[in-house]
Amino acid sequence: MTEPTQEQLTEQAEADVARFKEVLPTSREIGTTGELAALAAALPADTPLFVEEHVRAAQALHPDPVEVVVAHIAGAMVRIDPDRPDSPSRMLPGLGLATVRVDRTQDAGTEFDRGDMEPLDLLARAELRLVTDGNIEGGITDVADVITILAKLLDEGAGFVDSDHDAHATLQVEMSRLRHAAERLRKVAPIAQQASE
Repeated sequence: MTEPTQEQLTEQAEADVARFKEVLPTSREIGTTGELAALAAALPADTPLFVEEHVRAAQALHPDPVEVVVAHIAGAMVRIDPDRPDSPSRMLPGLGLATVRVDRTQDAGTEFDRGDMEPLDLLARAELRLVTDGNIEGGITDVADVITILAKLLDEGAGFVDSDHDAHATLQVEMSRLRHAAERLRKVAPIAQQASE
């Protein structure tokens, strides 16, 4: 069996995406299992399914937020011959399900399609900003915020340790180090962003 050319793979991917978009032309809110079942039934049975791990939201905070599930297209790379590790891959559209936080009056699908939603989880957002988006300043600031939270947890945990014990003093020292590390990261974040441009 001859392997398809890159041009053939691209044409097939475009055709697959076009068929997927006949069922789900834009991202949309899914509010019930019935809506999800109807959407899934309209797609090919071998459509990959992706459930996002973290809640996403736009940067601006909304006065009356709700969290809803949004169905969207998600790309998957699959091997043409899954039994051969050296087999070429092709893009296959998959069904993505994301939880998003929007204002009650907003259309969640439209907001998701704008592309400016980021994970609310600080570590996930730091990873997205640092590894994918090149937002060095934002990612480093998120890391500093995580470190600050860890320092606060250590401080609260130290409250359960006898203040005369060496472990209590050690926890206090490490908490202080974490806070200083977070401060240093916040100071270097804009400088690192400039150095990356």
